[in-house]
Amino acid sequence: MRRTLYAGAMPQPLLGVNFSHRQAEWLGLDPDETFSLLLNDLRVRCFRLSLYWDEIQPEPTRYDLSQTQRYLDLAEARGARVLVTVGLKAQRHPEFYPPAWLLGEGSPPHGGTVAEQPRLVAHLLLMLERAVALLADYDAIDSWQVENEPFLPAAGRTVGWRFDEATLRKEIAAVEGSDPRQRPIVINHSSHTIVEGAWMRALRLGDVLAQDVYTRIPAGGPLRYWNRYMLGPVGPNLLVQSLLAHRFRRQFWITELQAEPWEVVPLTELTSEQTGSISPELIERNLALARRARPDRIYLWGVEWWRFMALRGDERYWQLARRLFSDAAPYPPAV
Repeated sequence: MRRTLYAGAMPQPLLGVNFSHRQAEWLGLDPDETFSLLLNDLRVRCFRLSLYWDEIQPEPTRYDLSQTQRYLDLAEARGARVLVTVGLKAQRHPEFYPPAWLLGEGSPPHGGTVAEQPRLVAHLLLMLERAVALLADYDAIDSWQVENEPFLPAAGRTVGWRFDEATLRKEIAAVEGSDPRQRPIVINHSSHTIVEGAWMRALRLGDVLAQDVYTRIPAGGPLRYWNRYMLGPVGPNLLVQSLLAHRFRRQFWITELQAEPWEVVPLTELTSEQTGSISPELIERNLALARRARPDRIYLWGVEWWRFMALRGDERYWQLARRLFSDAAPYPPAV
């Protein structure tokens, strides 16, 4: 029997944000100040954070989770709840974050399978056991995400390592074995079509099936952007995924909903004329698309960029977020 987060149906999806201190730093922001503003100005109460393996285990026998613990302390003090992503793959480029001491001989080649390197897998499982055990007493944590989009190698932008289902099952078992509260396991994916098998594997493996939704992606050629959600019957169908997840007593979440630009130019160099993939109006349109699928949660992607833009005089995104979170459903008590 799979675990559930809450009893009863949710009247409207919980609204949250993804937050990466590394992305905030890359944009020239103070990560701690930004996180505090999310809590105290926008009044966000639902977060997704990632553990970055290269940060939390700088040496084979030393762990340092102080940065994540600082955010968890702040979240707990405000009654916020956190989904924590753990594993080799985390939010933001380059996605794969192995510690430097683990690289070199024995690392998978570009596009290789993680399972082919037993040393990497052994250390990965040990890290998951230790990191989850060290964080398990936090009331703010309400769920664990095992790997980020494990069935997408992102080979075009990173080393493109691949996970097989057997390795992912071992990772899930390591997390479950170190969490005495047995919090739900989230597996996420970003579907290209409704018929692909990856999202169905995610449904089978986790307590929560999650999708990452991007509606305007650079296309090249005569089209500036393309939207896979406009492909009709062959495109991804969030409502079908949601209904199937709920039919099998899982929850359905959207762990990333596009709310920042996706362009060929880096975010720090974008001008207003070059930014066609997002706007406040497009964010609201994306939210409408997501809500029609009846998800239990939606996490917006791009909160660091909203702050970046506000500091440069464009407060439209920050003001939109302030309104969205003032109208958001309250986080219900756990049962």
